[in-house]
Amino acid sequence: MADLVRKITLWRIVVPVIFAAGLYGCYLRFFKGFSAATNLSDAQPWGFWVGGATLCGIGLSAGGFAIATAVYLLGMECYRPLARVSVLIALLGYGSVGVGYAYELGLPWRFYYPLLLYRNTHSILFDVAMCVISYTTVLVLEFAPQVLEKLPWPGVRAKLLHWHHKIVIVLVIVGTLLSSMHQSFLGGLFLIMKGHIYPLWYSPYIHTMFYMTAIPSGLCMVIIAVHLSVRSFRVRFDYDLLSDLAKVAAPMLAIYGVFRIANLLVYGGYQYLFLWRMETWHFWLENFLLIVIPVIALSSGKVRRTPSLLFWTSCVEVIGFIANRWNVSVVAMEATSAANYVPKWPEIMITAMVIAGAVVIFRLCVIHLDVFPRREEVLAA
Repeated sequence: MADLVRKITLWRIVVPVIFAAGLYGCYLRFFKGFSAATNLSDAQPWGFWVGGATLCGIGLSAGGFAIATAVYLLGMECYRPLARVSVLIALLGYGSVGVGYAYELGLPWRFYYPLLLYRNTHSILFDVAMCVISYTTVLVLEFAPQVLEKLPWPGVRAKLLHWHHKIVIVLVIVGTLLSSMHQSFLGGLFLIMKGHIYPLWYSPYIHTMFYMTAIPSGLCMVIIAVHLSVRSFRVRFDYDLLSDLAKVAAPMLAIYGVFRIANLLVYGGYQYLFLWRMETWHFWLENFLLIVIPVIALSSGKVRRTPSLLFWTSCVEVIGFIANRWNVSVVAMEATSAANYVPKWPEIMITAMVIAGAVVIFRLCVIHLDVFPRREEVLAA
C-alpha cells in the first residue's frame, strides 16, 4: 500500500483528469455539435483550435528540420545528439496537428475529399494540407530507426537500418523543403485577408515572418524538452549544445525584430502602435515576450551557461511565439468581425488532452527508445 501511495504523483492525477475532460469535450463536439463544444461562429471561424493549436504545433516543430539540416546536410556533427530528440518533437507536433484536424474539421470523415475528389491546386489550403501529410510521412521515416533498433530479429534489423541509412539524406532534403514551404504557407493563409486583419499584424510578407519566427521558436522548444528530460529522466547530456542553440536563436529573433519594425514603417502599421486599444496591448506583450526579453537574455553568457535561466528564457520565447500566432489568427480579426470570441472550456480541454497525449508519448519514447545518446556513448565522447 505504501508503495502504491508513493507512486501517486501530482501529474499522475492531473493527466487522467485532463483526458477525462478532453474526452467529454470530444463527445460534445461529435454528438452535440459545434455550438456545444466551441464558441466558433461564421464571424470567427478560426479560434483556439487553429490559433492556439494548429499554428503553434506546426511552428514549434521547426526545430526538427533545422537540426536535421545542420547535421545531415551541413555536416555539423556536434549537433547529432540533438537530432533524434528534435525529430521526435517534430513528429509529435505534426501528429498532434493531424489529430486536431479530426475535431477541427466540420466533417472529419471526409478529410480525403479535397485531396482526391475536389482538388483545388490553386488553393493555399490545399498546399498546406499536402505539406502536412507529406512532411508527417517524412518524419515517420526519419524516426523509424529508433523503432527498428528494437526489433528482435538481427538480420531484418540490420537490413532495414542499412537501407534507411542509404535514403536518410534524401529524407532530410525533402523534409527541409516541405517544412520550409509549410511554415510559409501557414502565413500565406492570411495574405488574402487584407482589410480584415488589424494593421499591426498584416503585411505582404506575413508568410516570411511566420518562417522567421518558427525556426528560433523550434530551437527553444528543443531546449525546453531536453532540459526537462535531463531533470525528469536523469538523461546525461552536454548543456553546451543547448547554449549553442541559444546563440543561434538570439540573432534570428533580432533579425526578425528588425524586419518587423521595417514592415511597420513601410506599410503604415506604425500609426497604430500607441492607440488606446486592446490590440495595442496584445501587440506590445507579444513582442516583449517573443523578441525583447529573449534577445537580451539569450545574448547573455550567464543565461546561456545557467540551465535554469536558459530553460525559463526559452519558455518566455515560446509563450511569445504562441501569443503571436494567437494574435494573428484571432485578435487581429476581431476588430472587423466584432465576434468577441472567447474559447469555450471544451475547446481548451480537447487541446490540452492532445498535448498531454504528446507528452506521455514523448516520455515513453525517452524511456524505451534511444532518443538520447546512450550512457556509454556520452562517456566515450
